[in-house]
Formats: sequence, structure tokens, C-alpha cells
Amino acid sequence: MTRPALPWILACLLLTALLLAAGLRVGSYETDYALIARALLHYDARDPAQLVLIELRLPRLLLALLAGAGLAMSGYIMQAMVNNPLADPYLLGTASGGALGASLTFVFVPGLTVAGLYLPPLAALLGALGTTLVVVVVGSRRGRIVPPLLLLAGVAVGSLTTALGGLLTFLAATDDKLRTITFWSLGGFERASWATLPYPAVAVGLGLGALALLHNHLSLLLLGEERATALGLPVARTRWLLLLVASGLTGGVVALCGPIGFVGLVIPHITRWLLGTVGRGNLLFCALLGGNFLVFCDLLARLLYPPAGLPVGLVTALFGVPFFVYLLRRMGS
Repeated sequence: MTRPALPWILACLLLTALLLAAGLRVGSYETDYALIARALLHYDARDPAQLVLIELRLPRLLLALLAGAGLAMSGYIMQAMVNNPLADPYLLGTASGGALGASLTFVFVPGLTVAGLYLPPLAALLGALGTTLVVVVVGSRRGRIVPPLLLLAGVAVGSLTTALGGLLTFLAATDDKLRTITFWSLGGFERASWATLPYPAVAVGLGLGALALLHNHLSLLLLGEERATALGLPVARTRWLLLLVASGLTGGVVALCGPIGFVGLVIPHITRWLLGTVGRGNLLFCALLGGNFLVFCDLLARLLYPPAGLPVGLVTALFGVPFFVYLLRRMGS
């Protein structure tokens, strides 16, 4: 049953505002809401407190919001595409492929830039797309994607790219590079800045636009392949398009934040529980809810281990692992 999405979307937007306000308040530098309002309305870079708020905390929160939105939408796509409730961006090796691409730049590209272009997001996108294409080729028969075979291929190729990422960590020439890859692999938003925010913003914006155009196709896929085919949906072509969108979303996020797990598993389930299986507002609500979830996890990480905070990937695992076990038990029963 489909439920009205607008009230839930408005509630999610209100929650976003509250979480952003709380996130700007929490940190090693003392701030209050009056200072936050003054910094947002009349920013003065000469004030150290305002500098911390605008140049450090706000980009970090916006990156968490974008990363959560991208991973949640990617998980929604994956679960619809293979009609499997356990699917997420890591299922097909997409995230580990993006992580491998970014790791290559950390190890082999001095300064991480070429001709003024910041390379990790582009390398992560290429790694995510390349890995996904390999998985699709292995998981297809006669030009058609076979979901069970695709899942097994994703596990195998994902394990290979993870192992290659571990090899790069082992081969890191300096302690700085080793530290960079190690902390990045745990997931976090320390790389947030106004210069790097456009990469995930473009990925999420293009993803939302593409999914708005493919919404009816996605809804039909959620009904199952046989029904979708009977209703005239070109299933094979639609799955290819959705794979490209999911790879772009995941690669754009992983490049800056590292491999953050379970967002793409948990949030699509909550979306369908609240709004129903299909609905025009599902994707927007899923993106907002995913963003709020990661902002909350980042806030919790900073509260649990001030001032630096825990890696956010560890916090998402605290929520994701019990949820995954719950899904397994429910499917088993």
C-alpha cells in the first residue's frame, strides 16, 4: 500500500534542520546558536569561531548529508534491480571498486591533483563503473542479467578489489600515505571542504534527476521481473541504466568518505516500511532520510570520542549489523 509521502518529507526536512544545527554546535570549539546565526548571516573570516563553523563544521555536515543521500539511493536502486532485500552498494563490488580507484591516487599521485583537478573522486567513479561492468558481464547470460549469478559475481569481484586495496596499503611508501589510506578506509568526513563538495553534490543531483526520469521503470522492477516484463518494461536495458546511476552515486561518495557500510541496506527498507513499496516520493524521502542518518551518525561519533570523533563507518556498523541479522532471521522464518 502506498502512503502519502509529503508529510514524511516535510518531517524529514525539519529533522535535517535540527541535526545541522546540533552538528554546528558540537565540537572542540565553544559555540552557541547566536554565534551560529551570526556566522551564517554575516560571516567574518577574522573571527576564529566563525571560521571553524563555516570552513570546517558546515562542509563536514553537508558532505555527510550528501553521502547519506547518495548511498541510500544507490541501495534503493540495487534492491529494486536484483529484487533482493539484502542488496546494497557493496553487493556488486561497486563500493570496493571505487575504494580501489581512490586508493590508487592516494598511493601514486603526489598531491592528489593533476592540472588543478582533484583526482580521487574521478578515480573512484572509474573504479566503481569498471568493477560494476565486470560483475555484470560475469553475472549475465545471453545479454540478460541473472540476479542470483550477479550476487555471487559481486561477492567474488568485491573480495578481489578489497584484497588489491589491502595490497596498496601494504605497499604505501610513507607513513603519511599509510595513515591516509587506513583512516580513509574506516569511513569519515575529514576530507570535507568547499572545494571537494561539488563532486558528491553533482553525483547526487544527477542521480536524483536520472531516477526521477526512471521512476516508473524502478517501480515496475520492484514488482518482480516477470510482472515488469509482462507490463512492457525492457528489463535488461533498465537494469543497465540503473547500474550506471548506482555506480556514479557510490563512486562519488566513496572517493571522499571511504567505504561507509549499511546505509544503502537500512534506509531503503525504512522507506518502504513508511511509504509502501512504490511511490513517487519514495526516492526523495529515501535520500533525505539517508542524509539525516549519516549526519546523526557523525554527530554521535563526535560525542562518543571528542574532539576528533570515531570513524563514522564504525558507528553505522553498530546500527547496520543488528538490522542485517534481523533481516536474515525474518527471511529465514
